[in-house]
Amino acid sequence: MKKLFEIDLHDFRFEAWDEKPNIAFHQLHQTHSALVHPTPCDNSLEGDGIVGERETLGIKTADCLPIALIGLERAALVHAGWRGLQLQILADEKIKALAPQSAFIGPCIHACCFEVTQEFQAHFPHRPIENGTFDLIAEAKDQIRRLYGIEAVDSGICTCCDLRFPSFRRDKTPQRIWNILRYQAK
Repeated sequence: MKKLFEIDLHDFRFEAWDEKPNIAFHQLHQTHSALVHPTPCDNSLEGDGIVGERETLGIKTADCLPIALIGLERAALVHAGWRGLQLQILADEKIKALAPQSAFIGPCIHACCFEVTQEFQAHFPHRPIENGTFDLIAEAKDQIRRLYGIEAVDSGICTCCDLRFPSFRRDKTPQRIWNILRYQAK
């Protein structure tokens, strides 16, 4: 088990692991949806977003966007693929109630590698497909800016380009990145 990436986000720490870490955290049975749940939750509850207060949250990704939204007292961790972004998972009322002050997008597929067909344009008619690729990060950043008036920061790591990270698009691997957002008492 190896930590692939980490960054401090105010009172929280975002980590990306190559295997499930040996720590206790809240997680969901992910379904590429727009369902968001408050803690406590476990793998029997379906959804793609978790909101908690000073707790450790976890989601799995292969190329989708792991998005951390940090409020004053609480935080959310969201698994956002194109379906979740199309369904407006970031606009969920439980996330809005956080009053996010910052947002971070962890390692995920970048526009350089997210190849789509022209038919994909119907899902996001306002955002162009350029050279057969789509920019999920730009879509997420635009949604966060519109909803919360903040600028999301991203890791700059493309899971498809960076061979340290598992990528379903690159390898069709069943391996996932375990994205953890943990509260750090100061």
